[in-house]
Amino acid sequence: MKRRIAAAALFALLLTGCGKIDLTLDGGKPKEQYTTAETAETEAVQVIKTEQTSLPEPEPVYGDDFVDCTAAICYDLSEKAIVYSKNEDKIIYPASLTKLLTALTAIKYTEKTDIYTVGTEIELIEPDSSVAWISEGEQYERNDLLTAMLAPSGNDAAYSVAVNVARKRYGSDISDSDAVRLFADLMNDYAAELGCENTNFTVPDGYHDEEHVTTCADMLKISIAAAECKDIVDITSQPLAVVYDLDGYTHSWNNGNLLLEDPYTDYTTVGLKTGYTDEAGFCFIGLAELDGKRILTLAFGCGVEYRYEDTLKLMDLGFGLYDERKDYRDRLEPADTEE
Repeated sequence: MKRRIAAAALFALLLTGCGKIDLTLDGGKPKEQYTTAETAETEAVQVIKTEQTSLPEPEPVYGDDFVDCTAAICYDLSEKAIVYSKNEDKIIYPASLTKLLTALTAIKYTEKTDIYTVGTEIELIEPDSSVAWISEGEQYERNDLLTAMLAPSGNDAAYSVAVNVARKRYGSDISDSDAVRLFADLMNDYAAELGCENTNFTVPDGYHDEEHVTTCADMLKISIAAAECKDIVDITSQPLAVVYDLDGYTHSWNNGNLLLEDPYTDYTTVGLKTGYTDEAGFCFIGLAELDGKRILTLAFGCGVEYRYEDTLKLMDLGFGLYDERKDYRDRLEPADTEE
């Protein structure tokens, strides 16, 4: 209203050239009498400037269209606060992000020095699974087999982890399929302990199963536990992981997380896991650090071209670096693997 009155005053002065004008502002109270067009113009400009500078800048609001993925969360681990969320309670398929809980469960029930033997359980994987190419009869210390599961997202390693843990807990005479089922029970018990309310896992690798479901909110709880686990972070922060089996043979795997070697971010990415199935879409849980601050990001149901774009937006937002003018697209090429 003030702007329209000031503008009208200026327009009247331009028509008359001079004269007295009664500018009525502030709820009808007379402001003052002006004797020249120059004086009136100066006061009008001051009113407009006052309006422009007296109001605080509005806080940015980021809605569901901030990211293209189906469900997402940005979480500040340092402040223990959610920075952004989208569809956090929507039922989703976790794909290979499941393996974070598989690793946490193995770490809970076995020791780092325990020996895991690869057996016939690796034949339970689906034909189109991502694999670490481990072989029956090979033996690994626990964390080395976890590396085979987390770095290249080996489904064969996930099944071997599950069976080894279940047999250590329930006895060596149980069948492969029974061991997998009992391990899934352990996973679900652990998820419940972490506070998950809508999670039901049936397999250790995350291969699609209609009953293998969770939510972004539940996966945040699992991710926080993983981010606080040094063994998991040490594994997932390696762009190239190298381990040795007990026979001394070398095994190496590239990590599918392209952000680990991204030179364009101000922060350092140290994890955590990629995932993909046709039903789940492309998924990613990221963990990054900058000046003592740690940010977790979760993105589910992404198109391959948006998984890293959405993650970079969320990470920048978490670190207070987000700039809507920044080009987040095409920063990283889609991964060669389905994970």
